[in-house]
Amino acid sequence: MNDSLWILNPSGQTSAGAWIDDTLLARVDERGMRAKWPLVANFPRQRVEVVRGIDPAAEVARLFELRGWTDGLPIVPPTTGRVEEMLDYAPLSRDAQVGELDPLKGLATVEKIAINAVMAGCRADYFPIILRVVEALAEPEFNLRGVQTTDENVTPLILVNGPIARQIGMNDGFGCLGPGWRANATIGRAIRLVMQNIGGGWPAVVAFAGLGQPGRYTLCFSENDTQSPWDPLHVDAGFQADQNVVTVLRAESAINVTGGLEEVASVMGSAASAFSWLHGGIVTVAISPATAAALAKKGVSKEEARQWLHENGRIPAAALDALWIRQNVGKAKEWPDWAEAAIKAGAVPPVASPENITLVVAGGDVPIAQQAYFPTWGYPDCRIIKEITLPSGWRPIEEETN
Repeated sequence: MNDSLWILNPSGQTSAGAWIDDTLLARVDERGMRAKWPLVANFPRQRVEVVRGIDPAAEVARLFELRGWTDGLPIVPPTTGRVEEMLDYAPLSRDAQVGELDPLKGLATVEKIAINAVMAGCRADYFPIILRVVEALAEPEFNLRGVQTTDENVTPLILVNGPIARQIGMNDGFGCLGPGWRANATIGRAIRLVMQNIGGGWPAVVAFAGLGQPGRYTLCFSENDTQSPWDPLHVDAGFQADQNVVTVLRAESAINVTGGLEEVASVMGSAASAFSWLHGGIVTVAISPATAAALAKKGVSKEEARQWLHENGRIPAAALDALWIRQNVGKAKEWPDWAEAAIKAGAVPPVASPENITLVVAGGDVPIAQQAYFPTWGYPDCRIIKEITLPSGWRPIEEETN
């Protein structure tokens, strides 16, 4: 006996109505990768598709993988009912355009974003955050074309502040970079699927990141403001503590640092910061509650901690001159004036100024403190901060436990 599912199409279309998958088909053939995606661009050219079979959910997963619509992990079938539930939590109409996503110029409508959020396993109450992140990706400041097509391993870094983080169960403490928390995992994953399915950033076809990185599945967490001695990031940016805010940055990787601020500085003053020397940018440092509390006990403010990292997280000019990036890429491209001036002065900070270091408190409160350094990539400088707009009557979903 066959059952059926009514499925919505996650793939992007341009403003002229062309499907981005048709462009991707040509790229797949050019790269000789049809064996990986044998059904690329092979789908009904309509909003809804009926998938039938003994196990239609498994059939949807199979078809979507062969069409190139997944990130390699199993997906949740985007049925009409699930997408409608997601849209109930949208502050905009289903046809509203949130942005045009590079590099293939797919239109990110609210419904298309909702389809990909369902596929990622998101709960509907996460959806207002996802909409704001997609809006940030579409801004020129984010340089999505560069992020999608570079051979570097850059990915969006998503930080959430405000009451919504705890209301939806985001993790800001032990293991906040994963695994184990649905909100952290699936919000970031939804953004990756949007970038891939609507923007066209297919790996090895359009996106040429040499290695990729685990953060390209998801890199999303919230700030541990309850254990921080300092104002959280969104308050620093001028928002009220009770406002819901998302910050979107770019990250090349997540580098674990055991120790204190001294060890963080040593990592920042290493080849890890290569691309911010070359392009500029804004880096991110997540420090543990224990480290932040120890600094505050000594009377060190967040601004002073940023200044200290900028002053001490430097590589000697001679060491930088010997690096591959200076010897090769540096010969073909002008370096920023601030980097050249720092090289002449003898030591180079990771970024132009302390303001280009995003400092947040996150992770578990353990005495052997674990910090993380997120070097950046690309230009222009990017730290996009947006208030999250909630629809009227929004409330967190309470999961059944019996």
